Amino acid sequence: METFISIVGSICGSITGIATENAVGPITRQLSYLFKHRTKFQNLRNKVQELKAAGERVEQSVREAKMNGEVIFPDVETWLTVVNEKISDQAATQLEEDEEKFKRRCFAGCCPDLKLRYQHSKKAQTEADTIAQLLNEKDQFINRVSYRPSVQAIGINRPVKDYASFESRTGAFNGVMAALKDDNVNKVGIYGMGGVGKTTLVKEIAIQAQEKLSFTAVVFVAVTQAPNMQDIQNKIAEKLNLKIDETDMDVRATRLRQRLKTEKKVFIILDDIWVTLNLEALGVPVADEHNECKILMTSRSLDVLKSMDAPQNLSIETLNEDEAQNLFKNIAGNIVERPDLQSIAVAIAKRCAGLPIAIATIAKALKHKQNLFEWRDALRQLNKPSKGNFKGIPAEAYSAIELSYKFLDEKVQPIFLLCSIMGHDVTIEDLLRYARGLGLFNDVKGMEETRDKVLTLVTNLKASCLLLDGSNPTRFDMHDVVCDVALSIALSDCGWFTPGEEDVFEILSDKDTMRDCNLVSLRNAKVSELPNELDCPNLTFFSMHGALEIPNNFFKGMQRLKVLNFVDMHFTSLPSSLGSLKTLSSLCLRDCGLKDIIILGELKHLEILDLRKSKIKILPKEIGQLTMLKLLDLSDCRSLEVTSPGVLSNLSRLEELYLYNSFDRWEVQGTENPRSNASLVELQHLSRLTTLEVHIPDVQAMPKDNIFSAKLERYKISIGDGKWFLYGDRGMEVPRMLKLKMKTSVNLFHGIKRLLRTTQSLYLAEVKDVREILYDPITQGFPDLKHLSIFDVSDIKVVINSMMSVPCLELLSLWNLTDLEAIFDDQLKAASFDRLRIIRVWNGKKLNNLFSFSMATELHQLEQIYVSNCDYMIGLIVVKEETGDDEILEFRQLSSLYLKDLSSFKSLWYSEETLESVPCLFDKKVILPVLEELSIEDMDNLERLWPNQLSQHSFSKLTSIQLRRCPKLLDVFPSSMLTRFQRLNQLSIRNCKSVEEIVFESHPQEESRAMQSFSPQLIQSDVIISEFPCLTSLVLGGLPNLRSIHREMLTINWPSLKEMEVEGCDKVEILFASQETTGFPVQQPLFWVNQSTFPKLHQLTLGGNAGMKETWYSDGQQLVFHHFPNLEVVKLEEYTDQALPLPSYLFTLLSSPNLQTLEIRRCSFQEIMFQSEEGGEEKSAWVRKFNLVPSSVSFRNLVTLRVELCHGIIKLITHSTAKSLVQLREMRISDCQDIEEIIQGADDDDEIHFPQLNHLELTGLPKLESFCSSRNHTFEFPSLQTVIVIDCQKMKVFAGGHSNTPMLHKVRLHWWREEEPCEGSLNSTIQQLFREKKIMIGLCYMAFAFSLIVAAGRNDRRRRG
Repeated sequence: METFISIVGSICGSITGIATENAVGPITRQLSYLFKHRTKFQNLRNKVQELKAAGERVEQSVREAKMNGEVIFPDVETWLTVVNEKISDQAATQLEEDEEKFKRRCFAGCCPDLKLRYQHSKKAQTEADTIAQLLNEKDQFINRVSYRPSVQAIGINRPVKDYASFESRTGAFNGVMAALKDDNVNKVGIYGMGGVGKTTLVKEIAIQAQEKLSFTAVVFVAVTQAPNMQDIQNKIAEKLNLKIDETDMDVRATRLRQRLKTEKKVFIILDDIWVTLNLEALGVPVADEHNECKILMTSRSLDVLKSMDAPQNLSIETLNEDEAQNLFKNIAGNIVERPDLQSIAVAIAKRCAGLPIAIATIAKALKHKQNLFEWRDALRQLNKPSKGNFKGIPAEAYSAIELSYKFLDEKVQPIFLLCSIMGHDVTIEDLLRYARGLGLFNDVKGMEETRDKVLTLVTNLKASCLLLDGSNPTRFDMHDVVCDVALSIALSDCGWFTPGEEDVFEILSDKDTMRDCNLVSLRNAKVSELPNELDCPNLTFFSMHGALEIPNNFFKGMQRLKVLNFVDMHFTSLPSSLGSLKTLSSLCLRDCGLKDIIILGELKHLEILDLRKSKIKILPKEIGQLTMLKLLDLSDCRSLEVTSPGVLSNLSRLEELYLYNSFDRWEVQGTENPRSNASLVELQHLSRLTTLEVHIPDVQAMPKDNIFSAKLERYKISIGDGKWFLYGDRGMEVPRMLKLKMKTSVNLFHGIKRLLRTTQSLYLAEVKDVREILYDPITQGFPDLKHLSIFDVSDIKVVINSMMSVPCLELLSLWNLTDLEAIFDDQLKAASFDRLRIIRVWNGKKLNNLFSFSMATELHQLEQIYVSNCDYMIGLIVVKEETGDDEILEFRQLSSLYLKDLSSFKSLWYSEETLESVPCLFDKKVILPVLEELSIEDMDNLERLWPNQLSQHSFSKLTSIQLRRCPKLLDVFPSSMLTRFQRLNQLSIRNCKSVEEIVFESHPQEESRAMQSFSPQLIQSDVIISEFPCLTSLVLGGLPNLRSIHREMLTINWPSLKEMEVEGCDKVEILFASQETTGFPVQQPLFWVNQSTFPKLHQLTLGGNAGMKETWYSDGQQLVFHHFPNLEVVKLEEYTDQALPLPSYLFTLLSSPNLQTLEIRRCSFQEIMFQSEEGGEEKSAWVRKFNLVPSSVSFRNLVTLRVELCHGIIKLITHSTAKSLVQLREMRISDCQDIEEIIQGADDDDEIHFPQLNHLELTGLPKLESFCSSRNHTFEFPSLQTVIVIDCQKMKVFAGGHSNTPMLHKVRLHWWREEEPCEGSLNSTIQQLFREKKIMIGLCYMAFAFSLIVAAGRNDRRRRG
């Protein structure tokens, strides 16, 4: 025993010495793997359960988002895939096996198997850490799993109704469109005087660019006179669904730039630029940062555009006399043709100086003036001198707009002026609150009446061309020229103070200047500080944005103030003088940092209190003293946890209450005494309530009696586990919305039943008595219902029957109704649903069809059909009565058709009597003239999509075709249809194992008819050339029987194609063959090409095409240069056959002189074959010991190199190839089991220079020993800033020779740790890492020895005992 202990002691002593010498790190963690193994496995079990619950919540959000037409974020789908693997039965079995393994013992059972214990305990900890990371990642998207697909220019109303095509605009329009097509042009400018029509023109350009040039994002932002860089960033980010929380401008710019770079093709319009903007500081990619980012700028100044380096600037002149006269007539109408008015009309149009804004406003103002004297008076006023050139506005335009203002009713004029201080794209709701607070509607009683009045006035002002449409119906905008004129009028006639960018401290401190001010808006002003007291005895309106300290006495001199508006302010405490504002009627503290708001209780005459997005945590009891309050808005106050009991019930005059995404901790009545929070019973005291937005998560908090006011006209209410949330339910905003997700009977709550009668959007999920809700005679149907969504209900066979009236229904979503047999009762009249626009059905297991033929003929408004997981569905339409061959069904508005996982489905329609259908999915009986998106997935019995003959009106608007997992599908479309795909943008065909060709031969008659539509230049002597003019993305994947696009020599041009993927097409032997070369290949190529075939192909992905022998037939190298001039990205994926050599044809690709990005994933090449310089075939000398790329290949323009999951590679590249990587900026090598060295050295001393390399990542490379082991080479990395080396257990040193990294300061060695300082050279840092790993192994042996000592001592005591 003593000898054993001495041996073990010497081992431990030596290990301890090493540990002391090398300053051991986290010893405790390593020992915990041995002594806390049970805790670690229990922790893992708990984490798995947490992950399972989190996964179910995210899965539910994903299902809801899909039903609402949303696109799921890729990271969410990836997260769910990983989660499903972690919680699978296989993972659970593996966990049980691992637990059993660590219980094993050795040395005849006297000692635990410490090696196994350590390994599996560490594995459990690693797995728990991974799950913890997944749980953390979930928080990033728990409320945002999806986005709405881009269907139009962001920020642009479509169509641009004010746009008129004038000959004088044609040059500028065509010039911009040409610049957008030119790969060498990044920026283009348009300049012209205010009101000349720049904004209208660029909005039309945005729409045309979206439709014709395939931009994935088009963003329009109005910059305005006083640009704030942060505001502009926020506007761009908001329209890209990007949230930027950071305040540092450089960080914000980087975030925005990164987001814009994710768009394949982005078009940014910066409208109305007054001063030079630094686009780089803004975060907009310029120059070569993103070649597909186009920037269009408008300005009144050519100098501004030149200062922003726009290489091409186009002017817009005023309209010529004929164009001006025509525009005036089009707007004013036929009255201008009256003999007595004709000459005056001509004179008025001429006085507008060819400015569309002036012509439009004055024409609208005179349109309904019937008296000659009114027209004469208008002309006289236009001829009078005016305040011309105010902020660069021509006198004629000023006069025209001023005259339109004078024509307004006296009650409308102040509303118009008020709009001018609100900015661009503002909400009508804000205008209402300002106007109500100023007392502009004293003759109107309630808030709802005021809203109707404001909406009417805004509509009238739009009709007068004094206001513009906003981004949605709840917003409005104002032209800058109109805004400037309005501000000028208000400044001179109304005593308003609305400064620009100048610092206003001195002006605010001047009592004489401020004494007569009625309104102060510092929205755009620079305010360095505020005076201690602002002496404005006549002031009624004060508005300010931004963070600034407000002096305590600031409000003492504003005793007539009615409206106070603060946005984005941060108050440590509210100024004490605020309580002295006895006349204050409307107070807005939006998005403000607030702690204590008790002082607001002193504002006894307050009618409107807006605290949206404020940071308050408690709504104090003092707010209950505001007994005059009519509107309380607490929306998005996400920190609000306590609403003092009695506050709401005291607000007896309250008409509107907004609590969504805010307080929801309603106290259950009778559970606590005294109460600590508000209860829903308090709503019973609000008898005047007309608007309510509230979430009630706990159904038990709902009283049995009715709590909802009988006057309720607008509401957004959700009860149970599920809110109306922004992303999944977007597009469903209507005035009255009710969402129920509860298993308690609705019959228990009288208030809910009352709401059911008036709701416009109804969402039912897991509701116990859904049939009673839908068919209750007391509700008298749903006369106002527009949107109906039903989720997870099992006891309903028919959704809409004769007892349920839904004449206004526009959207119907049915999800997981497992007993559903029919959607509509046969007895219903088809005309009852003629407003239906969208129908979505998922998992209707017993459903055979959607609707009958007769009913379908009345669905004139139907735009979208989504059907998935309906196993017994035979077709969408059932023909129940005999129809003649000439009877057709035309869906005139259907733009999107999505069919998935319909195992019995064969055709769009079938006969109920015979159950027979046509042999194709589509036929001439059903016409789809405006279909844009077609997606078909998992259709087991589908053999053909289109027949030889089709109606000439169908499918000509298609932009996207997605086909996936249709095992019996033989081909895609007949050759006669090629001329219909002039708008097709995306074509993706995946995992259709029977497809042999994409285009099949049409019936001769149809072929002849199609030939007539080909242009002469597309018909050559022996070859027909067709084209897909707008296609940008082509995917052919998992098509093992595909041989060619078309069996005949049909050349198809793809002039806009940017990305192509060919993967798993095992019978394709030749990818490309040119008809310009002599001779033809024995085998048919996939593509016939010429110099016009792929002029813009940017990215080519190849993967696992087992039968492919050649990329190019004949001189491949020559074809790369001439036929693929823009090929910059090559991806090789899924060459997983262990016996497959790296094909020689790929080296022609790798030799492309324009190649910038090379990505290789999941390729397990075992040997390499390539062409030698002599033209013969070379083969590596040793299997498995080879370079991925031979010495003969140069990558002089390569910028990015990524290699992932490629097993079998030993050396990545030779040193001569490495020397060609002078443009390389990013290298990522990960998860390659066999790689030992990145660069294979040579015998000669040499320096290898990577001048541009910024990011180097080496992860998951268990056999990697060094970047380059040769001592003959030194490495220069002058730009290297990021190095990541993780899970490279054998890496002892970075390189055998010296490495110079002047910009490298930190290295990441673990995913779970922060970056560590780079100690000395990169070599010394890696060496230190290797020593630490070695020490960790030693510690494990020490722990093992310690356990042996303990076990031996225990056995020794037993023997002695």
